[in-house]
Amino acid sequence: MKENEIVPKKRWKKILLFLILFILGFYLYIRYVEPNWITVQEQAIYDENLPSSFDGLKITHFSDILYGETIDAQNIAKIVAKINELNSDIVLFSGDLFNDTYQLNDQDIEQLKENFKNIHANIKKYAVIGDNDVINKDLYLEILEFSNFVVLDNQNDLLYYDGNDPILFVGTSSIKENLLDIEKASVRENEPSNQYFTIWLSHEPTILNQNITPNIIFAGHTLKGLTTLPFKGFLLNQEEINEFTKNQYKKNNTKMYITSGLGTYKIPIRFLNRPTINFYRLYKH
Repeated sequence: MKENEIVPKKRWKKILLFLILFILGFYLYIRYVEPNWITVQEQAIYDENLPSSFDGLKITHFSDILYGETIDAQNIAKIVAKINELNSDIVLFSGDLFNDTYQLNDQDIEQLKENFKNIHANIKKYAVIGDNDVINKDLYLEILEFSNFVVLDNQNDLLYYDGNDPILFVGTSSIKENLLDIEKASVRENEPSNQYFTIWLSHEPTILNQNITPNIIFAGHTLKGLTTLPFKGFLLNQEEINEFTKNQYKKNNTKMYITSGLGTYKIPIRFLNRPTINFYRLYKH
């Protein structure tokens, strides 16, 4: 065999080895590194209609734990620590604590109760019910209410703080599970709800397509498809994900902010889409 015939074979072996190592490294990254690489995204929100007593309000929003796939007790403790470092006035959880492919045991339930109870908010903690929480709604309510979250199940709460002008927090249940009841959620006895500065919490961002006009909406659910460029939304190719691929939207005078969530669903990977806790400061000017 001639020497010049041996060289190409060696070259191809190196190329093949490189490809194997690259694919292995890429898989380890999207499966074990990025799904556990939690980030905090900070953003200021300006609205001249914000009551003066809430100027500078700090809000932490997190969503889509989907416990049991890439998030376990250790991850929950890490998430709680990051949330508490932010020292927020309001903490919002927009649902999907549970994963419909994982069966919680007693230890899981106790871990979730204790960790969610340890989440600190200077003023109040709110939550809504996600589509994956519906099948175990009683357990979801047990965990969240034990943890001092106010669960807004098509309900609202008028919050006063250091002033005479309150903020109305509205929470609606899963649209995907046909549990949305806007009238029940927004109605207030003997008074119009639209007279207040309103923050709306929804699991699904498709709430923006409904006939509502709050000042701000916070939503989750989409996980941004688990991947972004170059495979934008490729892995969770659902209508609501394809429609809402960005972090922020505006419709008339309503601003909506979507978190990419913390867990994964069915496919335990993330790529260019780190699990996220969102931190907002609300300003009047």
